[in-house]
Amino acid sequence: MVSQWSRDGDVWVHAGWNVPLCRTCFLPEIIDPAHPLAGLPDMVFVNGRPLRQVGERSSVTDGTFYVDVARKELVIGEDPAGRFVEATEFDWLLQFDGAAAAGSSIRGIGIAHYGSNQEYGQRGAMVVVNAPSVVLENNTFAASASSGAAVFQPDANLSGNQFLDNGLVGLMANRADGLRLVSNTFARNNNEHFALTGEAIGAAGAKVTRTKRAWVSDNEFADNFGTGWWCDLGCTDAVVVRNIARGNAVNGLYYEVSARALIASNIVVSNDGLGIKVSSSDHVRLVHNTFVDNGIELGLYNDKRSASSDPYSEELGLSWITSNTELLNNFLIRQHDTEPLIESADYKPHPKPASPFISTSDGNAFLRAAGSAPLGTWSLGSGEVVTINTLPQLRERTGLDLHSLAAAPPPAPFRYPDRDDYSLRPSTPGFRAGRPLPPDVARILGIPPLDHPDIGVLVSPRG
Repeated sequence: MVSQWSRDGDVWVHAGWNVPLCRTCFLPEIIDPAHPLAGLPDMVFVNGRPLRQVGERSSVTDGTFYVDVARKELVIGEDPAGRFVEATEFDWLLQFDGAAAAGSSIRGIGIAHYGSNQEYGQRGAMVVVNAPSVVLENNTFAASASSGAAVFQPDANLSGNQFLDNGLVGLMANRADGLRLVSNTFARNNNEHFALTGEAIGAAGAKVTRTKRAWVSDNEFADNFGTGWWCDLGCTDAVVVRNIARGNAVNGLYYEVSARALIASNIVVSNDGLGIKVSSSDHVRLVHNTFVDNGIELGLYNDKRSASSDPYSEELGLSWITSNTELLNNFLIRQHDTEPLIESADYKPHPKPASPFISTSDGNAFLRAAGSAPLGTWSLGSGEVVTINTLPQLRERTGLDLHSLAAAPPPAPFRYPDRDDYSLRPSTPGFRAGRPLPPDVARILGIPPLDHPDIGVLVSPRG
């Protein structure tokens, strides 16, 4: 709480402001030139409403603030009289550290307004989990300068939390084997607008790296200025089921330079980039997902990097090559424009990997307006990526999707989309038209192994 303000012309000044925040603890390459102050940890709130930081004292106006480090002054552009003014003083709340902290928990706490740093090793989150088997349950992590929470040890269990309005990312995790994310909300993160392009990007609702056996279920990833959920740099054997990813500025769900994942019964709606993106990752199963009006519904790629650039991935023997992708009973619909449904591209240097991206594909529904853009581009292997205009052409070129269907989108395909119920109406193409549900997927989803399931989502997020 900050009091004792004095007026100086059109601004108000609090003298003696000299808090121990690190104003250089960020990578310059992660800063968007349009938002040059994103890496600074300072924040000011008036009656809980954030003010926007400016880079010069002369730029302070209503709704903004400036930290004059040289003069040790905090300057705001609106009258603090009768208002509750808070300014960030601390960079984190706590860290669970070492074997003695194993099994610790935080439950039912609201944590907000800490000046966490973008450099994860320098107090990079409001709460840092550096001990195994920690539980974070029913908490709120809101409006940090960078990351809400960070997990760097195995077997963490995060359930029922809200990660809201954090500067860069709601949650980041690295080497967090067995991480469980269940029934959390990740919304409006990357509130400081860190860069969305370049080698150092990490903006997301949740960003996970170098983690085995992550379980991600029944979460909501919404309106993040970045990707919703992102697993990168050597994730293996992830299970991603019954989530909703909606309205994110980049991708809904993203599996990158990793291997082996089941991504099933998720809803990906109106993400500006790709609904689901798979890049340089092998043996990814995409089963019973529903894609609605994303920038592109599904993207499959090889990027130019080699696994040898990451010692962790190289030690695991990962290929960083997209291959053996399975598409089963997915529902892809574009109701409002004519972009293609699927995009594929191979950026590996020559010689290109011989394997096509997709090895198995069937029971899918492709719904788009007649005369619209091509169905998409498709990898045939060895660097050959072809444009596929129609479902018959897809069958002819690949021998796949023999039981899939293509149709025009009906006006109301889903039962109650305003309640996140994207199950199909009986009149919608794809109703009870799917291929038999694999028993292992049925077990994970908690439903019987149906012989004639609906195409698309079978079990909605959170029930």
